[in-house]
Amino acid sequence: MMRKKIKYYPITQGHIVTTWHIIFLVTHYKNISPSNLIKVVYQSGKLGGTLPAKEGLKICLDYGLVKVNEDMLNLTEFTTSNIIPLCIHEDPNIFALRALLFHLISYHNFHWLIFYDTDPIIFRESVFANDPEWSNILDNAKLFDYEDEDVNKWWSKILSKYEDYKEKTKKEIGDVGEKLTYHYELKRIDSDGFNPSKSFVKWASRISDRFGYDILSIRGRNFLNSKNEIDKIQIEVKSSDNSNIKMFRFFISKPEWRTALENIHTYFFFCWYGINVEKETAEDGPFVIPAVELIDHIPKDVSQLCDWSECRCVIDLSKYKLN
Repeated sequence: MMRKKIKYYPITQGHIVTTWHIIFLVTHYKNISPSNLIKVVYQSGKLGGTLPAKEGLKICLDYGLVKVNEDMLNLTEFTTSNIIPLCIHEDPNIFALRALLFHLISYHNFHWLIFYDTDPIIFRESVFANDPEWSNILDNAKLFDYEDEDVNKWWSKILSKYEDYKEKTKKEIGDVGEKLTYHYELKRIDSDGFNPSKSFVKWASRISDRFGYDILSIRGRNFLNSKNEIDKIQIEVKSSDNSNIKMFRFFISKPEWRTALENIHTYFFFCWYGINVEKETAEDGPFVIPAVELIDHIPKDVSQLCDWSECRCVIDLSKYKLN
């Protein structure tokens, strides 16, 4: 199932109760309209008649649990296949509840997941300190009960999705930065009179990840005061969805730095911050850091027992903005 991106909004235990109740109602009232469903929810008397019906319906629609066809609500294929078989009752059993939570959590990179601990007491306290409502939700699903093997399997799958999500997001952010750099270079080289610009600018990482840089370009007339306009330059792109220009963080791998040393006066880091993956935009950029300026700051191998593989850089980008 293709998932649309959802900007997270707060979800409470009441929302979870309402979400299941809506799923149950849509199962039993075929082709019920959204307005009639909301009326039925309010009249159910659950939570003293205070179920957040509209908010629960929004969750069901946003997260692909129900859909609207010709102004009538129906279950999605996902819900029919993965949620409904777990419970047929008006109140969800623990298995249906956990499946529902797994579905919701897998859409987001919740910051409290980083505090996962094999000690459930420590983990619960960490979640509570960062997001008390989700601590309550997880507690109600008995997901801090590590003596239950199903709970351990549940967390294992969640953490695996979390890592996959981080890697996927990281790649998407990197792809946007590379695309912005490629088109920036095409425009720059074209304005310098080198046509067609695609003959001079190559998106190297799309061909292979073995080059040690992302974009191969040329200096052009107006770039870094070069004496030779057609000198090749190597560009490694660094992108972030963070908007802190004063503390821009990126990583340099050893193969990248090895290539940079081989081309120390023609190798540059193009940095973009505030990346919006959906819009394929950046808040600002590129900021260009010549590799030669980092040469005194990158680690050097001085031992036969160990060596470095990746270096983290935290830099104030403001002084590297191109004019």
